[in-house]
Amino acid sequence: MDNELNRKPLIVELLRTFLIFFAITILAMSFAGMLVAHFTPDAKDVSALFALGAGLPYSVILQLAGFSFIMAAVSVLLFSERFFTKMRFLWRGFILMFAALLTASFFSLMFKWFPADDLHGWLGFVLCTFICFVISGGITMLKLKLEGKKYDRLLANYKARNRGQRV
Repeated sequence: MDNELNRKPLIVELLRTFLIFFAITILAMSFAGMLVAHFTPDAKDVSALFALGAGLPYSVILQLAGFSFIMAAVSVLLFSERFFTKMRFLWRGFILMFAALLTASFFSLMFKWFPADDLHGWLGFVLCTFICFVISGGITMLKLKLEGKKYDRLLANYKARNRGQRV
């Protein structure tokens, strides 16, 4: 019951997660656009994502907001203790990666982010998605490991302080 009192409202959790996903998505697309503009300047007619030299069009920013909202909802569904209490963290991560791949593929086809018949584009897309998840998964695991060590140390200090108080 104490856990239920400390839980944030679902809408707050969803909004917070959406803003994080949206910020990361915009930054990633901006970085990708810089790479595309630098390495393939003749690709301006290939993708609807980038207006090379002008940045991300407003329509693409709204598309990325929709993508971010869907991913935030999936993330809250998977990682909130409200829904899947027994699922392992690793499975949640795999499901999130698969959902991101499917959602991004759908958005790519729907909004013509890159040509649907370009095999190299799709291979690069899948590879980049996988690399991003490996990096973010590694960062998350490192964060969890460091937090675990911190809490183990705090628990050991607490036990050491309270050892003499028990009778």
